[in-house]
Parts: sequence; C-alpha cells; structure tokens
Amino acid sequence: MIHTVYLVRAIGFIVIGVTFASIIVETNILTRFGVLTKGICRISNLSRGSVLALLACIMSSTGGKSMLAEFYKRGEVDRTETTLAIVMSTFPVVLGESLFRIHAPIAVALLGPAVGGVYVLLTLFAAFIQTLGALIASRVLLPNRACAIGGADRSEDRSIALDWQTIKRGARQAYPILRKIVPILIVSMLAIEFLLSLGAGIYIAQAANPILNLLGLPGDVIYVLIAQFIHFTAGYATVHTLLLNGVVTDKQAILTLLVGSMVVITMIYVKYSFSMYVSLFGKFGVTITAIHYASSMIAKVITILLVVMWY
Repeated sequence: MIHTVYLVRAIGFIVIGVTFASIIVETNILTRFGVLTKGICRISNLSRGSVLALLACIMSSTGGKSMLAEFYKRGEVDRTETTLAIVMSTFPVVLGESLFRIHAPIAVALLGPAVGGVYVLLTLFAAFIQTLGALIASRVLLPNRACAIGGADRSEDRSIALDWQTIKRGARQAYPILRKIVPILIVSMLAIEFLLSLGAGIYIAQAANPILNLLGLPGDVIYVLIAQFIHFTAGYATVHTLLLNGVVTDKQAILTLLVGSMVVITMIYVKYSFSMYVSLFGKFGVTITAIHYASSMIAKVITILLVVMWY
C-alpha cells in the first residue's frame, strides 16, 4: 500500500508540474520578468528559456523542469545548458520547496536550534555550493548571450491572462507530453520499487559505514541511517534519542545528519528523480540524474569536511 501511495504521489507531482508549467506559459506571466530574466542571463550565459524554467522552479520544481524539458525537446537548449540549468536550480528548490516547508520546522522542533538550526543552514550551504558551481561552469562552458532590452522583448510582452480558457489551453498543451512521460515514469518506478523490496535500500545505508568510521562516529549512528532510509523524520527522531542519552555530541549529531542526508538524497534519486528525469528527457535523463546526483554528493562531502575542520 505504501508503494502504491508513493507511486500515485509521484505521478500526481508530474501531472501537476507539467500542467502547471503549460498554464504558466499560456498566461504570459513570465514575460513580465524581463529585467530579471536578462540579469540572470547575463550572469549565467543561460538562454531565455532556461532562465524562465529556472524561475518557474522557485514556484514548482517539477513544473520548472518540465518546462525546461519542453525547451530541450524543441531544440532551443542543448544538453550542456539543460544539465547546468537543472543543477543551478538546486538552491531555490531546496530553499523553497524542500527545506522551509518541511525539513526545517521538523529539524528545529526535534533537535533544537543548536543542532537542528545548524543542520538546516548547512543544508542550504550545500545546495548553494551546487548552484554556485553550475553558475561558474555555465560562465566557462556556455557562449555569451546578447541579453539587451530591445523591441523583440517588448513585442512578446503581451497582457497577462488567467481565466478558464487559458487553463484549458494549458491543459491541452500538457496532455501530449503527459501521454508520453507518465507510462515511462510508472514502469521505471515499479522496477526500482521491486529492487528496493529486495533490500537494496538497507545496503545503501550500510555502505555509509566506512564514512562513519572515518569521521569517528559511534556505531549506534547506523540506526540513524537506517531510519533515514525509512523517512527523514524517523532519522531526526533517532538523532534526538541519541542526543538525550548522551550517545553523541552536538557535532557528532550534525555530522550524522549530514551523512544521513546523503542516504536520503540517494533514496530520492533512486526512487523518484531517476524516473522523473528519464520520463522528461528520455535517455538523456540518465546522464542528468548521474551529474545532478554527483554534484549533490560532492557538495555534501565539502560541507562535512568544513564541519570536521571548523565546527
């Protein structure tokens, strides 16, 4: 039943995201972000389409990435730019959708500001590293864009419309996309759930043992990683118990949570992100998943090293 609910939720996010992106395009609201779009374009060398998708990610991660997938399929953005735009979206997504709406309140409530608050800030820092790295890479790898304000932009600046007709047009635009990607999403997620049912997730958690030993963390924190595999809230609760019993110090708790977040990220990419990227981008989605996951792991390792040296 849990797996069915998770699958339905994932399909729901994709349907809502793609439909949302199509409706946003139809409303013309993004044409009003001309100055902001040009500023980001100048800084990052991203094309206008990628910047619009990046802005949409602030409101909806799935919607923004669905929009980017549409630009990619039209040939308006290439593979390098698509990948960099997705990695660059990490910080706004973590800041808006993943952290302050869910993770931060629970972490601070369970662990207190000394542990939970610091962990939240470090999570934001790791996401910022990813976005900054992608921004630097885009400056190096992408050609300079001519983003001057001109008549072409003014001609595109139509009035904003949000009515029933606009919503219907957006839904009609989303339907052909959903008809292609939802079956792929279902098949890939069912295959991954089958592998996880064989115990693959536990092995992922146990694979972190060498890292725990390297950081000098007590053996009991392996239960945190296993709990993180079940759900991040279970991981927070386990750390809370270890703190109350004096098993770990504040620094060890933060390091445990950071290592645990690597387990959580791995499970998210295995259970959801891989299926989403493949359904949106086809075979190229495998490459996107690998690069985005690698950047997440590198950012976490850098953050852990900083905690070890300076906290």
